[in-house]
Amino acid sequence: MNVPSVLLRHRSLRWLAPAGVVAVAGLVATGFFQADAKQSTKLPHMTPSALLADVRSAGTTGFSGTILSRVSLGLPELPSLGTVGGDADSTSFTSLLSGSHTLQVWYGGADEQRIALLGAMDETDVFRSGRQLWTWNSSDRIAQHAVLPAGAAAVPDPVGSPAPTMTPSALSSQALAALSPTTRVSVRAGAQVADRNVYDLVLTPRTSATRVGSVHISVDASTKLPLAVRVYARGERSPAVDVAYTSVRFTAPSKSSFTFSPPAGATVHTVKLGADLRRLAGRDEARVVGAGWTRVVEVDTHSQVNTARGEFARALTPVSGSWGHGGLLESSLVSVLVTSTGRVFAGSVDPSALYAAAAAK
Repeated sequence: MNVPSVLLRHRSLRWLAPAGVVAVAGLVATGFFQADAKQSTKLPHMTPSALLADVRSAGTTGFSGTILSRVSLGLPELPSLGTVGGDADSTSFTSLLSGSHTLQVWYGGADEQRIALLGAMDETDVFRSGRQLWTWNSSDRIAQHAVLPAGAAAVPDPVGSPAPTMTPSALSSQALAALSPTTRVSVRAGAQVADRNVYDLVLTPRTSATRVGSVHISVDASTKLPLAVRVYARGERSPAVDVAYTSVRFTAPSKSSFTFSPPAGATVHTVKLGADLRRLAGRDEARVVGAGWTRVVEVDTHSQVNTARGEFARALTPVSGSWGHGGLLESSLVSVLVTSTGRVFAGSVDPSALYAAAAAK
């Protein structure tokens, strides 16, 4: 699905939009967490077009909340490609690509945001206050600092991680980018997420060329903020990726929520936006082939994939074609092609689409 266009106009959602991460992380942007559904009071009837219009025009002055993320793509544990030092742990943003994780988010306006990935004993945070952008990993006590350009409207992806994609707002924006004529849209009502009444937008791809069966977006009935997203692979009854708020407060967080000062003994790296940022993230810019539900994302990871070890490397099935040779990884929702030269192609499509994308360059 495309980088969000629908919800980029929603001021409270823009900072959560992904900025072109590792190819597999881009696929997670079709995901969603299945919240415990509770019956709500009867809501007024809404047509799909009316609800979509409300989501597009909605705005909020501030909110905070806790998000539970669960990803079950049927893929092996991925190597840590997006962390400084390359160490994999429960608070590496790359860990969001599998298993269950808890995040906290704070939004105070267009230039005040924070997101935290919580572990058992530590956490990783991204802070934005004005032009100041910080990331902090409490386990290795490393902080990264960048200064945003004047007038920056959104927080960039500072560490090459999928974390910004793993929120209901960002996931729904990805899904909504694939709307009509490629999608059938319907509305359901009568459930709650985080004790809030919600409408469920159900998006069903009209094409059989995608492995996505449907995407369900739970929209807060009052604020129209997406509170949960759930993606099903075609023919599956359980969601492959679930993301939802377990609690949310629609009040502006305190200013202190968005500021960060490195503690004593911390290692601080100063990075520049652009090439230095991508180098620390361990990635180049992504290339997108196609659009909507059948898009394929390519990232050239150079030596990082070639040096991958463990279950991930062993799970690759040897494949070859006019594009060269490499390894293939498949699940019910995604396909991933890793070439011998370190190019990665991924999408919610059949392998033939990945081969075609690899041969086209």
